[in-house]
Amino acid sequence: MIKVNSTLPAAGNAYILFGFEAIQARPNLDPYSSTLRMNDETGQVFTSDVHIKHHVRRGLKACAMAENLPHAAETVFYEKEDEEGNPCNFNLRLEKIRKAAGIEKPDMKDALYNTLDLPLFGYVHAVKQENFNVTNAANTLFRPVTFHDCEIYSLGRNNAFPTLDKDTKRIRESAGSATVDSLEYGFFLALWEINLNMLRINASGNKLINWEQGGAAKWLELLANGMWRAYSSDRFPSFTQRSQFAQFVLGWLPTGDVSYANPASLYDQLEEKRIKTHSGAVAALEKLLPGYLAGWDCRNETVFLKHQAANFPVELPGAGA
Repeated sequence: MIKVNSTLPAAGNAYILFGFEAIQARPNLDPYSSTLRMNDETGQVFTSDVHIKHHVRRGLKACAMAENLPHAAETVFYEKEDEEGNPCNFNLRLEKIRKAAGIEKPDMKDALYNTLDLPLFGYVHAVKQENFNVTNAANTLFRPVTFHDCEIYSLGRNNAFPTLDKDTKRIRESAGSATVDSLEYGFFLALWEINLNMLRINASGNKLINWEQGGAAKWLELLANGMWRAYSSDRFPSFTQRSQFAQFVLGWLPTGDVSYANPASLYDQLEEKRIKTHSGAVAALEKLLPGYLAGWDCRNETVFLKHQAANFPVELPGAGA
């Protein structure tokens, strides 16, 4: 369990840098071309903020189940399917949340107060002339991206029975055959910015996590653990997602000047732009991360949470695990 090691204020911006690697995976495909999203000039592969939030939501639900929170299975609002596997739209999901929470007198803030993802990621409620917006408190500041050039393989796939020519009885090209691109190795960095004042406004009435008892610290613990579980113990089993692994998560609250540097800019500092292995990524980050984090005023005195995988031996600022 990742824990916050200090009391956090109710205002200002906190930051979390999340590092994860993808090995022989297709982590986030372009919906129009079904290919990896990448920078053609640098060879860096990136994902969308919607993509990583989707997986963090899955991790949030896993956290709720592990902590035995009330109606834990329905603590995430934005789901394409309900807990029985049935497709659901906005209205059906809202009804499901209300039923699980035992709400007899519906209120337009029911979803906000009875889920974990909405106080963090925001919400637009528009049902039966009830309209209000909840500004998102936690955002990826830049697109999650590999800090290095990646090797992409083109793989032929055939998951269908062969087709026989009805005249010659010979096998024709199989239906469903395709060529797909596969990211052989990529180490992604996702930098999150959390507006603590907005988080307080969104989470103050939440019935799952008591703001008065835990404050911002409890919500940032939840966010960090959601990321970690989504990319470790609760990874999605599909070909596109299964071989992705959490490597480190680091949270801090700057008290001085920051540089606002995009993690993607670490590419410019690499001597060898293409990285193909975990060991290569670790060696590069041992050199690059200290300067990058210092530019963001991330140091022992400003770090409030830290956790890293056993196979990621890079020295990160801060104390605790």
